[in-house]
Amino acid sequence: MKINKYFILASFIVVSILVVIFTAGCLISEYDEYHILLNADNKSGTITTIKNNIQSDQTDPVKQQDDFDNLIRDWKEDQYLLDKTNEGVYVKERKLSNVKGKLVWKEVALFSDFQRLFRDVIVNDTLRIGFAKDETIVATNGELTRTKDSTFVRWPLLTKEFILKIQKNNFTTTSNFAEKFKIYSKKKR
Repeated sequence: MKINKYFILASFIVVSILVVIFTAGCLISEYDEYHILLNADNKSGTITTIKNNIQSDQTDPVKQQDDFDNLIRDWKEDQYLLDKTNEGVYVKERKLSNVKGKLVWKEVALFSDFQRLFRDVIVNDTLRIGFAKDETIVATNGELTRTKDSTFVRWPLLTKEFILKIQKNNFTTTSNFAEKFKIYSKKKR
């Protein structure tokens, strides 16, 4: 059981690296998609992150607005880019858009050292990420292992392409960021 707790803890560290959008605040998303493609050197590559239906997990409208404002800052300002560079990724592109009534963040980033970026979840030549019961793996090219309390996805380190799509179970929120973004976009025209 200690090993499972270690991997879950380490996986949360990796997910925090993967969750390249949420540097502050209490933002949540219904679906998260990650696509990692290694270059020929098997070390550097590209990571594409898509967050579908971004919302605040706060119920207080003032805190929801703070979360929205932080999201806009991450999208527009340079500090976000500097923070990501310090974490080991160079953000090449970031886009925030309203897609079919859902707010979607898409980010493409470059990294120079895959093993350094994911060092906390690489064990015995395998990348292993754990997820709690409140998340469902919708799609992956990794190997799934389900336990009573969690699900693990594993890939051999020789893998060139890593695909992972996660859905939050029982996703609920009182915020409406798609509508806020629509209003924000109209004001900026």
